[in-house]
Amino acid sequence: MATLTELCHAHTELDSDQVSHLQNLTAIWGLLADLSFADLLLYGTDSSKSENTLVLLGHIRPTTGTTIYRADMIGQIFESRQRPLIADCFTQEKDIDGLIQTGPDREISVRAIPVRLGGQVIAVLARERVHSTDKASSVLERTYRRVFHRFAEMIERGEFPYREEERLRHRTPRVGDGLLLVDDQGRIEFASPNAVSALHRLGMHRAVVGSRLEETNLGAVMLRQAFARRTAVIEETTHGTEVVVVSHCLPILDRRSATGAIVLLRDVTDLRRRDRELVSKDTTIREVHHRVKNNLQTISSLLRLQSRRLETEEARAAVQESVRRISAISVVHETLAQSAEDDAEFTEIVRLLVKLVEETVSLPERPLRFSVVGEGGTLPSQATTTLAIVVTELLQNAVDHGYAELSLSNKEISGNVTIELDRRSEGLSVRVVDDGVGLPKEFEIEKAQGLGLTIVRTFIEGELGGSLTLQPVDKGSGTIAEVKIPANRLLGLWDDAQEPEV
Repeated sequence: MATLTELCHAHTELDSDQVSHLQNLTAIWGLLADLSFADLLLYGTDSSKSENTLVLLGHIRPTTGTTIYRADMIGQIFESRQRPLIADCFTQEKDIDGLIQTGPDREISVRAIPVRLGGQVIAVLARERVHSTDKASSVLERTYRRVFHRFAEMIERGEFPYREEERLRHRTPRVGDGLLLVDDQGRIEFASPNAVSALHRLGMHRAVVGSRLEETNLGAVMLRQAFARRTAVIEETTHGTEVVVVSHCLPILDRRSATGAIVLLRDVTDLRRRDRELVSKDTTIREVHHRVKNNLQTISSLLRLQSRRLETEEARAAVQESVRRISAISVVHETLAQSAEDDAEFTEIVRLLVKLVEETVSLPERPLRFSVVGEGGTLPSQATTTLAIVVTELLQNAVDHGYAELSLSNKEISGNVTIELDRRSEGLSVRVVDDGVGLPKEFEIEKAQGLGLTIVRTFIEGELGGSLTLQPVDKGSGTIAEVKIPANRLLGLWDDAQEPEV
């Protein structure tokens, strides 16, 4: 389904300011639909057709009533005779009420409201509901419809939506959350039952209707700001240590003069409590990663001390390999300790691993250059930890076997190792390419007995369900070690691992 902006660009001649005005209207028209107990439809003139036709730019259904449209009609084109009241509203540039016969015993009540900006009608907002001869059944419904009528007049004058409106960082309160109707003196004329309940939670236990807004613990600053700035104002009020209520004050204007306001109230106590719990859990998780990293570094230090007391070169080399593997895991936990998420950017992890390996293997008598190309996307922590060990082993394997005899006097081997990352919808590919001496003749990976390759194959095939291949470089000397991991093994606990676009 096309967006409002796309429909305006494809069918109308509206400029960017006019499209922005309509976007602001549709951003808040859920309020209007609830107040009117009816469907709201936004029509524009279709300039792409030779005839005078209309295009439906938007549609919203009320949460306070029953919709009369089950199908989605956004983007449909209508001839003027199919929507005569809408066409008349565009032509006469004034509010028009009427009835449309849709069946032998069914009539639709339509109110066409011109949407004006800068003195020009740029669209028509239609309120449509099943016509009934019965009057509104409750004080609440009658009040809401009167408030809608006042907002409709503001739309016709070009005073609504507001030019500069503060936006909430969470869902805007709707009519069903609670509504107060306030006059121009700040006195409450009407309060919905949910609004009364919200005010009771804020500590107000006297009669709400007839009280002034500043007596509700919401404060008068919000109302004064809304009247002075002629725009909506949002405020969050806390009572005690638990209760939190968000209030959204919308001034009702008449030719730039405030004649009253509505205040939407939403009790967000549970949301704030959950936010605090999430923040606490995130902090705890990051602290756990930080402590694990510190513990791993302590173990590495103890192993280094132990290696100094070993007499055989083989034993010292084995301990150093263990230190390197522990350090690779530590890199992952250090990254996760600094992140608010349980996922990690794998490309950044690889760059840190390259620095770690480069510091230990690049010597004056064996100069090596490492580079990382491509993107690995975001991976869950468990997969990242496993792949960190795999990449470290492959880098060390490339150095130990590809450049064992490299020295300053040997200029035939340049000493370049490239890590190529490729993340696609089908999975992740990691290639470690070196320009060393290459694989021995008759090499078979299945018969390889080295501890490093054994660890890599166990992790890749057993834990990640992937594959490992070793093959010579097509042109020149060197080896390509390629790891492929399927996409279904790169998902976190809640299947929220992000994959870059192909």
